[in-house]
This record gives sequence, C-alpha cells and structure tokens, in this order.
Amino acid sequence: MMAIDFQVASSVDAQAPHPLPTWNATVQAAGELIILVGPEDPLRAESIAGGLAPRLEYRMIADRWAGSQVQQWRPPAAGVIGGRLAGLLHTLPRNLALARRLARGLGPNSVVFSTGETWGLPLALIAALRRRRPWAHVVYAHRLYSPRWQRFLAASHRRLAVDAWICATEHQASLLRHVLGRPEAVHVVSPGVDTAFFAPARNPAPERRYLLSVGAEMRNYPLLFDAVRDLPIDVIVKASSAWMAASREALHAAPANVQIITERLSYAQLYDLYAGAFAVVAPVLDTPQAAGITTILEGMAMQKCVIATRSRGLPDTLIHGETGIVCDATAEALAEALASVLASPNVEALALAGRHAVCRAASIEEHACRVTSILAQTLASRVP
Repeated sequence: MMAIDFQVASSVDAQAPHPLPTWNATVQAAGELIILVGPEDPLRAESIAGGLAPRLEYRMIADRWAGSQVQQWRPPAAGVIGGRLAGLLHTLPRNLALARRLARGLGPNSVVFSTGETWGLPLALIAALRRRRPWAHVVYAHRLYSPRWQRFLAASHRRLAVDAWICATEHQASLLRHVLGRPEAVHVVSPGVDTAFFAPARNPAPERRYLLSVGAEMRNYPLLFDAVRDLPIDVIVKASSAWMAASREALHAAPANVQIITERLSYAQLYDLYAGAFAVVAPVLDTPQAAGITTILEGMAMQKCVIATRSRGLPDTLIHGETGIVCDATAEALAEALASVLASPNVEALALAGRHAVCRAASIEEHACRVTSILAQTLASRVP
C-alpha cells in the first residue's frame, strides 16, 4: 500500500494552478444587502489572494451587490465541541441577540441573506414578533428536510419572517414546496464550486493510481471498505479525526489497500489529492440532505470520474452514465461500479462531461449570479 507524505511542499504552494479570473459583474441593485455567515478563518482571505484556496460563495455575492456587508455570527451547533446540546447553548442565545439587534436596525430597501438555518431561523423568529417588517429575508436551507424539521415548518412557516428559500437540489425543493405550500417561494441553486481553483492540473504529477474519498458527514465508509477489499487499486480516505474517533470499528475494518488520512490538510494539499486520483468515490448514506455534494462537485470540477452511492441528496449535476456513476448502496454494486470504471476506456469522456456540467451549472460564478438575482427579485417584491 503506497502512502502519501504531506510533510513535503504541495505542488500548489509554489504557484497557484489556475490564476483567479477577474470578475467585475457588479449589480447596481437598489437597497442594502446583509449576508449572515459563521466565523471566517482569518487566514482564508490571504490564501485566496495567493490562489491557494477556493473563493467563498458569499463573498462573490457581496462583490456583486453594490451596498453589501457580511456579518459573522456564531457557528452551527455541530461545529462546537461538546455535542449538539452544548453547541446550541453556545450559539443560539448569542445568535438570537444578534438577530434582535439586526431586526431593529434594518429599514426599507434592505434584504438579508442567511447562508444557513443557524442564522436564518433566529432572525426569522425574532422578526416575526415585529408588527411591520419592511425588509426582505432569504434563507439557504441545508437541513430542513428531516420529518422533525418538516413538522416544525408545517406548524410555524406562516409565522416565520422568511420571504424566499433556496435549496441545493430539486429533491429538497420539492419537499419544502410541499410543506410550505408556496412553490413560488422556493428556489434551487446548486452550491458553487470554484472551478478556477478545482480544475485539472496543468502539470500533473506522475500518475499515482488510487481512488479518493473525501469527507465525513453521512458517509458509509464500511460499505466502501467492503467494496474495495478485493480491487487491484489503492484507496485514500480523507475523513476528519472526529469521525474516525466515533467510528473506530470502521477504522479497524479498513482493508490493507486503504490509507486513511485524518489530519487537517490545506486546500493546496487537498488539491494535490484530487489531482493524483484516478477517480473520486462518494459512499453516502441515503438522505435528503446534500451529503457529499462538496466532494462530488469538486471531484467533477477536477475532471475526475465521480462514483456515488444512490441518495436523494445527490447534486442534480451528477447524472448516471452522463456526468458520473450512481450505483445502489451495496458493497456488490459499488464494487462492480468501481471495477467497470477501472476497466472502461470511456472514463475520461465521462470525467470531461462532469467537468463541463459543473462549469455550466454549479460554478461559483453561476451560484453568485443566481442567488443575487433571487435576492433582487425578493427585495423588489416587498418594495411598495
């Protein structure tokens, strides 16, 4: 089993693989835009400027809107050490306080874009208590698809101060439209991938023949291990140490041809992992959440053939036999799909089709354009 040494300098560190394009498509929208996000990595901007990290979706949106600001609120509960309850106690009171302050200060011709429910729901609840709300509110929904959340929305959506919702996939949108009963208020915009950063390597390193799987949320790595156990290829799994600590049985079940990476990697190192892979595998659990969507879109953008197990939350750009491979979530089906990809002479054409699909429908520029348009339309609908 070969191993990747990440102590050496990444090939991206010396020179950005794809210079960031100049983009001056500013929208002269009438009104103020407030974008709510979680805490930013203070070093991310420096890395982006050097071409060593992908650009941020919401920063692209802010750049397009003349008169915008980004506010950093408390992180999602899942991102706080100590469990979900401790995370909620740490984040929710502070976000409610920030919501009260923001709701009091907003005037007409303002629109708030909450990039997740962590910030959107506190603001929607606080603003609903006000008699009159002259500003607009749009929420990008990531997790409002479980039966529990659907029951909550069915009971409360008429009292929530949300004018429009954005979903990552058509399946998610169909669930929200059914619950809300307002199909015109639900839009679909794929998460954006920076196709200038995640792009085929111009000077690829010598071929390292391995399959790559990245991510931890809603992943079925035991299934992947069973599927690749007898395949004549190495496999690299990049998962968080927290996931592996909670899934030690999966760690012990890894076959000899699987290398597991749990340490934090820079985006340059992650780029190198993608660049050296033969194909990208996403063994996701069946869920309406967009689990694995970041890995899938990045792999497609890197012009790698992507193989995913069937899930309701897969991105709309991943179409079986056209832009990638989707198989049943069994070890036998996944092993067969991987074996066929390894032996197929058409794998490069499938990977190229995936790259074209992402550039067309899920690039960070397309994401920013579509979200900006929804924000402007929503604001216009509230202006007398």
